[in-house]
Amino acid sequence: MNAQIALTSLSIAVLIAVIFERSIEVVDRRAAARITRSEQASRTPSSLVEEKVGAWLSRLLPGYVRQVASDLYWAAFADGGWRDRTPASVFLRQLLITLGFGFAAYVALGSSIALAGGLFISWTLARSDLRSKAETVRLRIAQELPEYVQLMAAESASGAALETVLRRASTGTTHTAAWFRRVLDQTAGKALFIHGSEGGLLRSSAEESGHPGLISLAIQLGFVGKGVQVQSLLKSLAATFADEFIGQAETRAERLGSSLGVMSAVFYFLPFVITVLVIVGVPLINTISG
Repeated sequence: MNAQIALTSLSIAVLIAVIFERSIEVVDRRAAARITRSEQASRTPSSLVEEKVGAWLSRLLPGYVRQVASDLYWAAFADGGWRDRTPASVFLRQLLITLGFGFAAYVALGSSIALAGGLFISWTLARSDLRSKAETVRLRIAQELPEYVQLMAAESASGAALETVLRRASTGTTHTAAWFRRVLDQTAGKALFIHGSEGGLLRSSAEESGHPGLISLAIQLGFVGKGVQVQSLLKSLAATFADEFIGQAETRAERLGSSLGVMSAVFYFLPFVITVLVIVGVPLINTISG
C-alpha cells in the first residue's frame, strides 16, 4: 500500500513537472515574439536543473546521447521549436515521461506486467517524436541530393569556381539547398575547403550533421582541387546518390511488413493482453488460491 502511494505521488510530481515545463515554454515563446533576442531573460531555473541532471545522465549512455544529438540537429533544422534544446535536456525529458507513464500504468493496474509494458510503450512514444522528425528530414535530403548534385554539375559547365557553383545551386527551396545556404553563410573568415586535409567548413558541417550523403559529398568535393574534373565527378556522384537512395527505399519497403507487425503487437495486442490478465486473470487466481 505504501509503495503504491509513493508511486502515485511520484507519477503526479512528474506529470506536474512536465506540464509546468510546457507552460513555461509556451510563455517564453510568446515573450520572444514581442522582444528582441538581446532583451530576452536568462534561462529559467527549471531548464538549468534539467540541463545539469541530463548532463549527468548522458555520461551513463553517451552512445544514445550522440544519437539524440544527431536527431536534434535535423529536427531543429526543420522545426524552430527544437532549436533551443540540448541533447541532455531531451534525454532527461524522455526519461521523465517514460517513468511517469510507466508508474501510472502500475498504479492503475497494480501489476508488474503493466509496469514493464507501460515503461516500454512510453519509452517508444517518447522517442518517436524527435526521431520521426529527424528521419523525415534525412530522407528528404537523401531524395533531393542527386538532383542537387546534378544541378551543380550543370552550373560547373560555365567554368565557375566550386564555391560559386555551390552558391548558385543553393538558391532553391529544397531542404538540401537550405542546408548548403546555412553552411555558406558561415564562411566569413573560414575556408570552405582545405585541400589535402580533413579540415574545411563544409566537411566539418557535414560531419556535425551525421548525414552519410552530405559527408560523402563533402569528402569528394575535397578532391576537386587536385585536378579532378568537376563536372564529371559531380555527374558520377549524382548517379551514385540516386542508386543509393533507390536501394535504401527498396530495403525500407521490405522491412515495412515486419515493422508494422511489431508495432501492432506492441501497441494493440500487448495492452489488450495486459488488460485481460489484470481484469480477469488476477481475480481468478485470487479466487482459486483463496
